[in-house]
Amino acid sequence: TGFLYPLHLRVVWRGGSLLCSCLHDPVNSDAHCSNPMQMYKISCAAEPITLGQSPAVLRRGNCCSFSLSCRNLNGLEVTCFRPEESIKRREGNELKKIYPFWEKHCKSYPQRLLSRRIVELTKRRQLNQIFQELETARTKNVHPNRVVMNSVMAACVHCGDVDRAILIYQEMLQFCGVDNVTYTILLKGLGEASRLDAAFEVVESIEKGTAPGRPTLTEVHIRTLLNAFADAGDILRACGILVRYRSLINRMGPSILTYNILIKGYAKSDTPLEALRLKDDMIKHGTQPERLTFNSLIQACIKGRDMDKALKLLMEMKEDAERLKLSTLLPNIVTYTTIIKGLGESGDLDGVLRMVDEIKMSATCTLDRVAYGVIIDACIAAGSPTAGLAFWHEMVNAAKGNRELRPKAHTFLSLMRAFAETGDAETVKLLHECMVPKSTGPISVEARVEADELWIEAAINAGQLNIARHLLQNMVALKKGLPLSKRGHLAIVRFEVLTEFGDALFSPFVFQIALEDPVEKFMLTCKEMKPLYGGLHLSGVIMRFFRDEIVPIIDDSGKCIGAVHCEDCSEINTTLSNLVRGPLPTVTKSTPLSKAFNLLLEPQNKILAVCDSNAGYSFVRHQNEQVIGFLTRQKMYSYVHRSDYKVD
Repeated sequence: TGFLYPLHLRVVWRGGSLLCSCLHDPVNSDAHCSNPMQMYKISCAAEPITLGQSPAVLRRGNCCSFSLSCRNLNGLEVTCFRPEESIKRREGNELKKIYPFWEKHCKSYPQRLLSRRIVELTKRRQLNQIFQELETARTKNVHPNRVVMNSVMAACVHCGDVDRAILIYQEMLQFCGVDNVTYTILLKGLGEASRLDAAFEVVESIEKGTAPGRPTLTEVHIRTLLNAFADAGDILRACGILVRYRSLINRMGPSILTYNILIKGYAKSDTPLEALRLKDDMIKHGTQPERLTFNSLIQACIKGRDMDKALKLLMEMKEDAERLKLSTLLPNIVTYTTIIKGLGESGDLDGVLRMVDEIKMSATCTLDRVAYGVIIDACIAAGSPTAGLAFWHEMVNAAKGNRELRPKAHTFLSLMRAFAETGDAETVKLLHECMVPKSTGPISVEARVEADELWIEAAINAGQLNIARHLLQNMVALKKGLPLSKRGHLAIVRFEVLTEFGDALFSPFVFQIALEDPVEKFMLTCKEMKPLYGGLHLSGVIMRFFRDEIVPIIDDSGKCIGAVHCEDCSEINTTLSNLVRGPLPTVTKSTPLSKAFNLLLEPQNKILAVCDSNAGYSFVRHQNEQVIGFLTRQKMYSYVHRSDYKVD
C-alpha cells in the first residue's frame, strides 16, 4: 500500500535488501509475502520511474514520497519499510506533516487485526482462544480499545457465556469506557439468558441518565429489549414496553420490524393464535407482510395446533407473491420445513409427502441437510419410520455428489430410536454401522454410547438375547466406565430379567424383602435414631458424627426441623440448627417400600421421615406424635445382596 495508491506487491529478500515487486495486474492479483515479519501494512517510497528503465532499488535510509500512475506500476521494484519506522526516523516529522493519517493508522492497525481475529474465532465459537489472543496482545503492549472489547463482549454473548460478558463490561468501565454498542450487546446477552428484569433495569438506567458512560437511549436499545421479551414469550411485558416507548420506537408509525417481533412473541407465548390479529392490523395500516412475517405466523398456528390456518397462510403467501410480482414473498425452505414439522406432529404423513413434492418442484427451494432432517423427524412423528428411512437413503445417495448433504449423527439416532422400539434389529445395525463413515461433523461420546444402547435395545426387543449378550460384553462404554443413559439402564435391566439373572454380567443387587410391604415394618424408630436438640453446639457432640452419617435434629418443643449430615460439620463453634439443610422429605407409614426406596435413590435424599397418615414435620414424644420414625439410605442398602442365584 503506497501513500497515494493501493499497490499489490510481491515481497522478497534479495542481497540483504527487502524488495517489493508490483504485480502486472495490481487490481486483480494478490500479494504473496515471503517474510512473515512484514504482515503489517507496508508503505513504499521510491523516485518516479518511467517504463523501460531498470528496476529501482532503494536502501532503507533513502526514502521519499512518490506519486505514480497505473501505467508506471508494471515491473516496479522498491524497498519497503513499515510506516511507523519511517515516522520515527524522519527528523522534524516531515511525513507526519504531509500524511497525518498515517500515525493514527499505524497505532490502530494492530487493533483492527485483533478485532478481525476475534470475529473469526467468534464464528467458530472458540471463546477460550479469544481470551488467549487478548492476553497475547497485551503482552505485546497492544492495549485493546473499545471496538475490540465490544467484539469480545459480542463473542461471549454469541457463545452463551453472559456472565463473562458482564465481566468484560465491568472491565471496560475501568479502562476503555463503554458506548451505545456496548449496551446493545449487553441487552442482547441478558435477553438470551432470560435475565429480563436485569435487562429492563439497564434500559431504565440509560433512560434516567444514570448508566455509566452516559449512553443515549436509542431505538436499537428498545428493539433489543422488546426482542428479549418476545423470545421469552412474555408478550404482556413486550406490549407494555411498546406502549411505554412508543414515541421513540414508532416515530413513523408501526414498522414491519416491530410487527415481526410481536408476532414472534405471540408465537412463543401461551396464546399463539393471537398473532393473527397483528396481521390484520398490519394490513389495516397499509403494511404488507413479508416472508419473515408469514413464517412467524405459520409457526404461531402450528403451536396453536391449527394446521388449517397454517396451510391457508401458505396459500396466501403464494397469492400475494403472484399478485405483487415479488419473488421475495414466495415460500422458502424455512416455510416448508415449518409446515412439515407441524404436519408430522399432527400425524399427517400424506401432508408431509405432499409438501416434500412441492419443495422438489419449487424453483426457489432446495432440499438441504436441515430440511432432510426435519422431513425424517416428521415421518417418525407421524408414525412411519419406514418413510423416514427412505428419505435417509435418498439423502445418503445425494450426498455422494454433494458432501453438504451428508446427515449428522442426530439423524441416525432419531431413526435408531424409532426402529429400536419396534425391535427392527437389522435396520438399527445398518444405521449403527453407517453412522461414523457416512455422517458429517464430530460425533460426541454420548452419541456413540447411545447408538450402542439402541442396538442392544433393538436386539432385546427382537428376542435376540445372544446378540444382546455379545454387544454388552464388548460395549466400550461399560469397559471404560462411561455413564449410560436411563434408556440404556432399562435395556440392561430387561436383559437381566429375561435371562433370569443367570449370565452374571453385572451381578445386580437384589432386595431380600418384599417391596410391597409398608415402610412402618422396616423403619428405624425415633428411639433408635436418637435425635439431637438443635440448640447444642457441634463441639459437644462431634463424636456422634464419627459414628453416624446423618443425625435428625429437633427443636426445644420436640418438633423435627431436619437433619445434619457429617460432611456439613466444617465449623466446630456453631449450633446444630445452623447446619440443618432443611425439612426432611416425608412418607407415610403405609407407603410401600418401593416408593420410599425410589426417593432414597435420588442423590439429594439420604434420609426420610416416616409420619402418620396426616403427614407433618413435628416430633413430639408424648401423645399425638406425628413423626414415628426414619428410613435411611444406609438402612435400605442393608436389605440387598448381590445375585448369585436364579430368580423364581
